[in-house]
Amino acid sequence: MRISIAMTTYNGAEYLREQLDSFVAQTLLPDELIVCDDLSSDETIEILTQFSQTAPFKVEIVRNEKNLGYIKNFERALSLCTGDIIFLSDQDDVWFSNKIAKMANMMTMQPSIFVLQADMVLTDEKLNPTPFTQLGNILSIGQGADTFISGCGTAIRREWLGIALPIQSELCGHDNWIHRLALALEVRVLLEEPLQFYRRHGENTSQGLASKPQKTTALDSFLAHGFVDATAGWVRELERCKQTQKRILETTEELRKLGLIGRQARAISTLKKRIKALDIRIKNISVNRLRRFPLIIKMWMNGGYHYFAGWKSAVKDILR
Repeated sequence: MRISIAMTTYNGAEYLREQLDSFVAQTLLPDELIVCDDLSSDETIEILTQFSQTAPFKVEIVRNEKNLGYIKNFERALSLCTGDIIFLSDQDDVWFSNKIAKMANMMTMQPSIFVLQADMVLTDEKLNPTPFTQLGNILSIGQGADTFISGCGTAIRREWLGIALPIQSELCGHDNWIHRLALALEVRVLLEEPLQFYRRHGENTSQGLASKPQKTTALDSFLAHGFVDATAGWVRELERCKQTQKRILETTEELRKLGLIGRQARAISTLKKRIKALDIRIKNISVNRLRRFPLIIKMWMNGGYHYFAGWKSAVKDILR
């Protein structure tokens, strides 16, 4: 089984070398590293070139002719990989030496896994580890494990690209798109063991509450979001669900080849229910509280809040 690493870079010279060194330290080395650089103006290319001259595996460095942005840059890197299993990598983390071996072995032993997500230890910018992990923080603020999505901790089967590409970059990040399709079709597995350091600094693309290198709680989440109007987010999620449904329908032949056609109908049915719940929630919140209250109770009784945070979401909608 061939292993690829798909990496994107953009002015990553400050931390890049440590990540590259962690690839060489793997107990199971990759067969290739594909790096797509988005027109870096620092020493990134020089560092990559030097590394390629001594790396014990193939290193292909691709410089974009124009700036693609991180989502389309990742799409390009993924499309160039030839391995059976592809690991996504950012430019500023550090992998534990057993990461590739652990995840590749798990996917080899369980052919039903098409997307695998591993936990990560949160660190500061100098790579000083904290006692906290990304998954641990997500659970501590009251979110479900299915909301844990991080590209830099992800491995996918190459065949999954036939479902996920092209990425709906107007709606969400590359990792969110890859994972939401896998979650809908029930082919994503979460590995709760941390397999890398997740470096947090001011230039990170992701700056979510659960990504902070400190303990987070449900109270922190409430203070950050409280009862603010979330309609814009729901509208965006509604469109993401519609596009996910559309892609699953468009890739019928690919799903059949992967032996997943039996999951298509169930995925579409679940997405339709979530779309309906989002649509109702958006309409309910648009009316005043007195008229809204019975509508929310009706939605609760019909199970509509099952697709959100249950009674907590219902209470928020009453008080917003």
